[in-house]
Amino acid sequence: MMDIFLETDRLILRRFTDTDEDASLLFELDSDPEVMRYIGPFALGGIEAYRERLRTNWLPYYAAYPARGFWATIEKSTNQFIGWIFLRPSTDYRFAAEAGWTRATDIEIGYRFRRTAWGRGLATEVATVLVRLALSDPAVTCVVSYALIPNRGSTRVMEKAGLSRVREFTLSGYTDPGVMYAACREGCSLV
Repeated sequence: MMDIFLETDRLILRRFTDTDEDASLLFELDSDPEVMRYIGPFALGGIEAYRERLRTNWLPYYAAYPARGFWATIEKSTNQFIGWIFLRPSTDYRFAAEAGWTRATDIEIGYRFRRTAWGRGLATEVATVLVRLALSDPAVTCVVSYALIPNRGSTRVMEKAGLSRVREFTLSGYTDPGVMYAACREGCSLV
């Protein structure tokens, strides 16, 4: 049984579990150099390392925040895992200080999909729904996201999901500059 969080026309978002099956899906996704091209250096570890990441970093979101977390994204027509998407407090981003994300009421959206899902509008479909969902929460001030500038596929998803370009900045360890996008509720702005 899948613990379904949300459905769109073509996708199902389900909560992850700390099983070998989910850990293997994540390991396989991150093992593709093209998927990881704009992510930067990332130590894969093994299946157990992914289970531990699920257990300690991802699963606690479900209990702490009803509409936050990391969700496995399943394509309905094939019932195949195509990647993941998340909503979390922006202050949980490992580069939050460099990005200037200081308010936990700003929610970060992020995603990572298999190459077979690229260019088909799947990330945009689900990101658009999640941005609307996040901004419908009166406690949320803005939805923010970040990508390296050369990652045009990711920045296009942000734009199509209703986020606007805010500013560029550089992160330590990356040669390419990044760009921040945001969508804020009326009367709110980024600090």
